[in-house]
Amino acid sequence: MGQGIITTDLRAAAMASLTYRVGKTPPLVVEGVRRYMDRLSLRFAAFDFVVSPCGEWTFLEANPCGQWDWIEHATGLPIANAIADELRGVPA
Repeated sequence: MGQGIITTDLRAAAMASLTYRVGKTPPLVVEGVRRYMDRLSLRFAAFDFVVSPCGEWTFLEANPCGQWDWIEHATGLPIANAIADELRGVPA
């Protein structure tokens, strides 16, 4: 960065203060994600959503090289195994 400019990654502080839990993804969101993946011929992407207190889902972005290891550790979900299975052609 330029001289005299201070930058801060707010994500690091925010992530440390948040808690994560496994939840149920609404069928319309699942359908939309599948259409997105099919249309772009993706086998993997990390999707970011904001879920409001009333349960409304808002799509932010899909990252085909997204990070997932941290959420696997936070939730206990077997994400690495699921990705490996997909790459080997093992049915879900």
